[in-house]
Amino acid sequence: MQKFRRLLTTVAAASILALPASGAHAAEKTTPVAPILPISPTAVTPVAPLTPVASAPASARLPEGTEVHLQLGERLSSATATVGDTFQVTSDEEIKLPDGTILPAGYAGKGEVTVAEKTGMLGKSGELGIRMNYLRIGDARVRLRSNKSGEGKSGLTNAVVVTILFGPLGLLVHGHSIIYPKGQEVMAYVDQDTQISLPVASPPREN
Repeated sequence: MQKFRRLLTTVAAASILALPASGAHAAEKTTPVAPILPISPTAVTPVAPLTPVASAPASARLPEGTEVHLQLGERLSSATATVGDTFQVTSDEEIKLPDGTILPAGYAGKGEVTVAEKTGMLGKSGELGIRMNYLRIGDARVRLRSNKSGEGKSGLTNAVVVTILFGPLGLLVHGHSIIYPKGQEVMAYVDQDTQISLPVASPPREN
């Protein structure tokens, strides 16, 4: 009986000693739960607004081969002209473009003397050749093609040549020289397709 009591005492003491160790062991196994933090939204980089693309300025096509009616801005004579001399020309009729745009009369340009021969001995007649170089319409330089020439002979021959080349205004013939008067009508043609900015700039006013 005494032995049985000693055994119970030993077991009780062992149980009491084991309790703190068991609690400590349990404490070691318990993992603390981290607090739940709010999830911050993903940073979104703002997109820069699209820069509008500048549209090309509106324009209209002036086709190659378009007829252009011109007038000479000054009097030209085989007696005084020199090859390379330039002179002013002006459009004297409206030009209608394929899209319906109307270019008014009055645009200025340049022509050039290509042949200039004065009268000579043995009845040599004067000769005068000119060409139309360009017409300025707004900021566009419209290249032209047109070559006109004449030779001073008899009054009858000159009148025939003038009617064919230049129309009813004709030439004023003085002796054997040839003269193209100011205002003489000349036909030219657009030498290549040209873009004309819209709206169409008005022709410059004469001073």
